[in-house]
Amino acid sequence: MPTDALITLQASVTKTATFQSTAIDLKTGTPRRGLKARVIYSAATNASGSNTVAFTIEHSDDNSTFYTLSSGVENNVALSTTAQSGEFYIPFETSKRYARLVATFSGAGSTPTITYGGEISLSRP
Repeated sequence: MPTDALITLQASVTKTATFQSTAIDLKTGTPRRGLKARVIYSAATNASGSNTVAFTIEHSDDNSTFYTLSSGVENNVALSTTAQSGEFYIPFETSKRYARLVATFSGAGSTPTITYGGEISLSRP
C-alpha cells in the first residue's frame, strides 16, 4: 500500500519504554473518510515475564495537549521471549490539526523492546 514519505508518523525506532512521536501537522484535519496509520514492527521481545505494547493515535488543536483518538486491542503487541514482527493499521478521523503515534508499554516482564515505524496511508490492503 503506498504511503507518503513526507508525512511519516514515526521513522523506524527501537524503544524500551512508553514513547510519543513528534506530532504531524494535518493543517485542517483528515479527509472525511479518515486516514490509516500503518505500523510496522519487528524485534518485539522481552527477556521474561509478560509485557504488552499498545499503539494509539492522539490528536490536538494546539500541539501541546493531546487526547486519545484511536486505540483498540487489535493495536496491541504481546511481547514474549520469541521475537515477533508484523504490521497493522489504525484508522482515524479528526478535525484537529495535529496527530501523533504513541507506544505504551505495560506489564511485569523484564527488558521489553520493540522496533517500529508509523506511516500514513489513505486505505489499507
